[in-house]
Amino acid sequence: MKSLARASDITKLDEKAQHVAMIPSLCLMESAGLQAYQIWKPRLSKTDRLVFLCGPGNNGGDALVVSRYAFGDGFTNQLLIYMGTRISDSCTRHRSIAQAYGITSLEAEETDFDRLFSELHNAAWIVDGLMGTGLRGPLQGLTASLVETVNRSKARVFSIDVPSGLGDDVPLDGIMIKADLTVTMGLQKRCMFHPATRSKCGTVVCVNPSFPPFLLEQVPSDILLCDRKASLSKLALDEYKNSRAHVGIFGGSVSYTGAARLSAKACFAARAGLVSLYCDPDVYSLAACESPSVMVKIYEGQSLPSYGALLVGPGWGKGREALLSKLFATGQGMVLDADGIRAYASLLARGQRPEHGPLVLTPHVGELGALLEGLFGKEQDIQSPNAFFASLQKAASELHATLIVKSSLVHIVDETGRMVVIEGNNPSLGVAGSGDVLGGIVASLLAKYQNRWLASLEGALIHQEAGRLAQQAYGYYDSETLLAFLGKAVQEAEV
Repeated sequence: MKSLARASDITKLDEKAQHVAMIPSLCLMESAGLQAYQIWKPRLSKTDRLVFLCGPGNNGGDALVVSRYAFGDGFTNQLLIYMGTRISDSCTRHRSIAQAYGITSLEAEETDFDRLFSELHNAAWIVDGLMGTGLRGPLQGLTASLVETVNRSKARVFSIDVPSGLGDDVPLDGIMIKADLTVTMGLQKRCMFHPATRSKCGTVVCVNPSFPPFLLEQVPSDILLCDRKASLSKLALDEYKNSRAHVGIFGGSVSYTGAARLSAKACFAARAGLVSLYCDPDVYSLAACESPSVMVKIYEGQSLPSYGALLVGPGWGKGREALLSKLFATGQGMVLDADGIRAYASLLARGQRPEHGPLVLTPHVGELGALLEGLFGKEQDIQSPNAFFASLQKAASELHATLIVKSSLVHIVDETGRMVVIEGNNPSLGVAGSGDVLGGIVASLLAKYQNRWLASLEGALIHQEAGRLAQQAYGYYDSETLLAFLGKAVQEAEV
């Protein structure tokens, strides 16, 4: 697992590197620029027109170091565009070096915008060294106009540290660079891992600009980036259907008959031995015919047997609040998905906080919004990275639950505030029924291991691996096809 750092943590790390480890700022900048250039260099052609956007701070200084190394290697078709008036000492030094090298430069504030527009549109690569991690508000004025022009150009974009316009507390409706490559310094930045920001960063590579290991270890690490595959213990040779756990599913309706079936099949593929499906009377016959391996039942208020876990909500439809309250009252471990989450949000909005047993919720971003509004009484601000992470941690704590938030990324957080981010980067998984498959995987693992964190993390990783295998085989697919790769992904996870 790798730490995801706040901007303020990196600022402190940089200061400690200078004043505790006694590494001069210019040395850190030189190392940062050299390593960034080495990552970028293999992507360059000698004929490429390189335009560098250089802000007044250390981010701009890093860009100028990259420019110098590129120039020395023969990539001389360059233009430096300078921004800002309050220039840091280190950046001032590197501007002087660039002048001594004879690299062509323009002062953005003193140049006609048509000229700037033309230069950016004729570039093969634009190097973004405008703003670093310390940005506190949205980009404005000329800077915003330049960034908008960059995003409309056909040039590839290389951002240093983070794409300009992105910051921990910066609202996401502001303009920001859309990068093809981001080389970030020291540690990965949590602001790059909001559902709306990761795609803006392109390929992300982390390098260490000479920060000492003992200082890196001091950076807070309450949010981690997962860098491993799923890991499960193998089933014992004498396992059979009862010992492999029994999952009870409450789902399915006239409008959504397929969701519960997908979940049930996912339970089996994730090694559950038995699955019981409780559905509405008007879909009982269809469910029974479609799922011969599943014990299909109608729930009429009878006492439930003790299941390893319940999966509640896939394809459930509206108006399930009363039934959900009854299921909560059983105290059984539960994975709450889809319409079950919306029913829970409705109960919360009415001021009802039903007691429950071990609980995992699997919302997508829209369902998360409804859940937060029901819990906290008004639409919550999750439109900046810090606000998003704080809302997840607060919701998990208030609900005494583990959350698996689904988007192009997966965010898993428990009631202690522990959080792990899984990089999906696989849009082929964004297909109807994919979440129902994930719910079945997590429910099966919860039933077997009785450990919410294990079920959530390993279940999400298995789901990602099944998606990778399906994409590799077919490119794009439906959730029935995804199921066909699930058993293989589970088997690969066994150690």
